[in-house]
Amino acid sequence: MNGAAWCEVDAPAKVNLFLEVLARRSDGFHELETVMLAIDLRDRVRARRTQDGRVRCALSGPQASGDIPADERNLAVRAAQAALALARSAGAAGERDGLELELDKHIPSQAGLGGASSDAAAAFAAVEGALGWSAQPTPAASALAALGSDCVFFRRAATSGLALCRGRGELVTPLPPPPSGAALVVITPDVGAPTARVYAHLAEPLSWSESTRSLPQCFNSETCAASPWRERIECFNRLEDAACAAVPPLGRWRTALGQGLSEKFCLSGSGASFFALCSSVSSARAVLSGALAALDGAGLRPRGAWLVRPFRRP
Repeated sequence: MNGAAWCEVDAPAKVNLFLEVLARRSDGFHELETVMLAIDLRDRVRARRTQDGRVRCALSGPQASGDIPADERNLAVRAAQAALALARSAGAAGERDGLELELDKHIPSQAGLGGASSDAAAAFAAVEGALGWSAQPTPAASALAALGSDCVFFRRAATSGLALCRGRGELVTPLPPPPSGAALVVITPDVGAPTARVYAHLAEPLSWSESTRSLPQCFNSETCAASPWRERIECFNRLEDAACAAVPPLGRWRTALGQGLSEKFCLSGSGASFFALCSSVSSARAVLSGALAALDGAGLRPRGAWLVRPFRRP
């Protein structure tokens, strides 16, 4: 089967426009309320069927850093294994069927941009395409949720690229897509932010009380895609202070990005990336230029800096 066809799937990054941490659950996870937006900074995942019964993965790309494994520790590999197991149970693949994956990395690691989770969802979809088979929605969602909280978002919100996520992030309600003119600036510092360390620095106690920040109203209605969308969003991340405490150098980045710029920068996920939501590409260009100048003045060099648009699948 060396001539088997490749199936390629885009794996977009995400930012958290809103992230509230409500309480610690009995299973050790935290209850979240977050709005995630897929952006067109993307990895690419390719898969094809083999006949050795194994799942193998090759890494490439400008963000294929040394902390990204190519074995079963990689979520894309584990997602491919899960998809193959479901295909075998459905009679769409046999025990001799295996998979070859190629992962082209453009999303930095430990950056709060969901790269590993997106790669997992894309790998699952690429396996479906390579095998000519589609998993049932419930088993697919369960398999992806077992791998990571954000994985389900990248599958369920694939059409609009925007969703309200609750639970530990796996309860996904797709929202209407953002306006076509929206743009974002994403800056990834030269430090990583390990998720477990950030959560360990969360100020306790957390509670369900009314003092917790309420979700912006536009995310609870179908008016989310209206033209004033940008103006009605105040980006917020409960983890930002915890991330700066857990990774002290992040504080310098937050300070530099908070001085004299026309748009507010907010942390994405547990960090380390910051982003600014802009109403147009032209305003995003100005924000990116100003941000890079501010960082240069502070002696800071990012791992990456991008002007991006919301991501939508064709």
